[in-house]
Amino acid sequence: MARPELDFVPIDADNHYYEPHDCCARHLERRYLDEGRVCHVVKGDDGSEQWAFGDRPLGFHRNTRDQVLPPGAYRPFMSTKPPSGPISPPRLQSSNVPQFRDKDARIATLDKQGLDATIMLPSFGIAFETDCLDDPEAMLANMRSFNRFVEDDWGYHYQERIFAFPHLSLVDLDWAVEEVERVAALGARGIILRAGPVLGRSPADPFFDPFWARVEEAELLVAVHIGVSGYTDWFGKAWGEDPNVSEQTMSPFQYLTCFGTRPIYDTMAAFVLHGLYDRFPKLRVASIENGSEWIPGLLKALDKLATIAITSQGASKQGRPSGLPSDLFRKHVWVAPFFEDDVPALVDLVGAENVLFGSDWPHPEGVAAPLDFLDEIATLPPEQVRLVMRDNTAGLLGL
Repeated sequence: MARPELDFVPIDADNHYYEPHDCCARHLERRYLDEGRVCHVVKGDDGSEQWAFGDRPLGFHRNTRDQVLPPGAYRPFMSTKPPSGPISPPRLQSSNVPQFRDKDARIATLDKQGLDATIMLPSFGIAFETDCLDDPEAMLANMRSFNRFVEDDWGYHYQERIFAFPHLSLVDLDWAVEEVERVAALGARGIILRAGPVLGRSPADPFFDPFWARVEEAELLVAVHIGVSGYTDWFGKAWGEDPNVSEQTMSPFQYLTCFGTRPIYDTMAAFVLHGLYDRFPKLRVASIENGSEWIPGLLKALDKLATIAITSQGASKQGRPSGLPSDLFRKHVWVAPFFEDDVPALVDLVGAENVLFGSDWPHPEGVAAPLDFLDEIATLPPEQVRLVMRDNTAGLLGL
């Protein structure tokens, strides 16, 4: 519920919807449907349903999000004092919860939650790109169709309160340029990119500069949200781990090295060290639902490298930063930490103007009610609370 002690209305930088089964198929060109090159839901003999690409089950999100845990269900496990026994809350049928699927119902929910606006992000949609890379043409067609579903069901700036972000991929540069121009013309305020390299290139490689030029020109926020980066295939396999894993079957080692910290750490390092921010000085990037525990080590390592590598003869083909790397990070990157992170310490490190409130609602690993996040920043002065809870995201969205 709304907090009466606030003299402003917060904006949430991390909300999600649950997709219908036709999110990729609804606007897909007929030839891909006829050839079976579509992300769709397959029903098993036992009545179970799972996502597949053609006749191949998808990896990370194998199960549909029809049966979901309630918002905040995992919070006890995320705290510093996890419960001693199992917690088994009843599951919800997401299609029967209007605010999970319908924009008008979500607007009413924002009102009840005391929120002015939110960035709206996928649940399934952040996970299918890597699984479909063996057929990049069809993958991009499915992604474009997915974006059109987003336009239908959520809109890119619905009532100037719900700002759904389309998903982009750099697998094909021409496609990426065309799609970013298309969604920008429709009023998108930001885009989603997955973390990790792109078919042997850094996403900050000058090869992709035509794409970044359009992003900067349109003043789009680039949201790098936790997702499937391909690291289970590249690195997990090298460590003897089975790459054929889902969200439920991933090992602790894979969570640590292939899903959580490693992909966002590497990507943020590449954006700085490969000169992306020097070439595009107005670019704005948000790390959403990647936590923040990796940031102190990254900034320390980047600045240490600056004192060694920048004075040496070596340089990558992508170039290297002209200024102090940690300063470039603070200028271009905003961070939405996990609620269980030390948010005041993050504020001290990067500045309150670079921290975003994100609830992850209605996912079970987030908070049960978005404004519960206020408990994590109770020690901050009021002016910093307002920056984190509203003004930073408002500025990034142009509100």
